[in-house]
Amino acid sequence: MARSRLYRTPAVILKRTDLGEADRIVTFFSRDVGKIRAVAKGVRRTTSRSAGHLEPFTLSDVMFAVGRELDVISQADTLEAFREIREDLELTTHAYYLAEVVDLLTEDRLENRD
Repeated sequence: MARSRLYRTPAVILKRTDLGEADRIVTFFSRDVGKIRAVAKGVRRTTSRSAGHLEPFTLSDVMFAVGRELDVISQADTLEAFREIREDLELTTHAYYLAEVVDLLTEDRLENRD
């Protein structure tokens, strides 16, 4: 039986990188799949509905479509915004540092079995 081309998982947004005029590469970390890099198409447009759900340090329920090199984000809903992190500069600094450490020390799709 063929593997499903769509999958959904709750994940924390670690970082995002602009790609072209309207797209963005978003790096997630999830318990089920591990680190995921995916393209959010059109998310930088002012009319994008999912832009707010793909902010760093947000826990979102994300649906992905499997792609050749990078998966594509097809839907995202915020589960927890962690507003207190964004409102405190020291917490924001620590969060960015930890996100960078997780990004550098984990391989893509290395699931957490604990």
